[in-house]
Amino acid sequence: MKPSCRKTFHPVDLDRIARDVANRRIDIAPTRLTWELLARCCATMAGEKGRDAFHLMAAVWPDYSRHDSELCYNRALRQTDKAVSPGYLARILKPHGIDMGHRRYRASGKPIIINKRNNKTNRTMKKIELNKLVETLPNGRPLLGRNPLIDLLLRLFPQTTVLKAVINYFIGFKAYQSGAMGDALVFWQIDENKNILNAKRIYYKADGHRNKTMPPMLLYPGNPQCLFGLHNLKNADPDMPVAVVESEKSALIMSMVMPQYLWMACGSLSNFNETFLKPLQGRNIIGFPDVDTKRDKGSGRSVSCAQWEQTATRLRAQGWNITINKELEDKVNSAQRMGKIDVADIALEKAMEQHLKRLKRK
Repeated sequence: MKPSCRKTFHPVDLDRIARDVANRRIDIAPTRLTWELLARCCATMAGEKGRDAFHLMAAVWPDYSRHDSELCYNRALRQTDKAVSPGYLARILKPHGIDMGHRRYRASGKPIIINKRNNKTNRTMKKIELNKLVETLPNGRPLLGRNPLIDLLLRLFPQTTVLKAVINYFIGFKAYQSGAMGDALVFWQIDENKNILNAKRIYYKADGHRNKTMPPMLLYPGNPQCLFGLHNLKNADPDMPVAVVESEKSALIMSMVMPQYLWMACGSLSNFNETFLKPLQGRNIIGFPDVDTKRDKGSGRSVSCAQWEQTATRLRAQGWNITINKELEDKVNSAQRMGKIDVADIALEKAMEQHLKRLKRK
């Protein structure tokens, strides 16, 4: 076997890392989400033996509670299906100058050798032909009656507006398990150079919310991903601000409600990062995070809002023009927070009110 096909991992001294973090007072878990991820990472790396190391690193936070941290670590030990790899710890330590791969942090024991050819994370990208995309597009077929979300939009917005949005974002339809649910929507991920990278299939209910009995599915799981709507970047005005939301549905709806922005979706909370946002560098970027029931320990805002603000702060330090819109976070009531709404949900509510007024006038 060639040396290039082998990768060596040395056992890590988690206790020494924790002592260095504690001595330097580095807060590597500023939000509740990162705190829970750190617990799961320590539990994955060392099991019960990682408990003290977790407490050392978590204790840097001013409002640290040993009782809460104990409960958090107990949950992490039970949640074996939610393991977090050591790579997570290495990634959050790196900005603070701690290299987990340095020999200082090596523990005694045999190194682990992995054959990179058999490593599932090293799969080659599958080229997606254009006809795969084209066969899902409407191609002159009527939109009505094919998908519950599109049917809802056709009731609330002019048909020409909905059709334009479907065409601009290359929205596809997939009759995987149709019937009462209708076809699934296919959200194609096409980069700024018009390369087709991936696609996500999502089912919706008649109220416009995602059908949780049918989880979203990547059609090409071995391929990389990019921002949904990124292909519109090249033809857009350079001064046009780019608005980034979490879900593809939100980007589609907001493009009809607020066309003065170029709307894109990162697909998940954690995808709002430098890797996904890299093609937007140099643009005016505005993030619109969802409202979450979980609160950040420091700011008291939603974990999603706090995490996106943390990313924006880091990128602004590198010269990016990026801000986070907190208007929704500041105005929601408790019922809306429990529903985990986003900007598109508010837009749909307003459109529904106008629709009902029109029906009453008729």
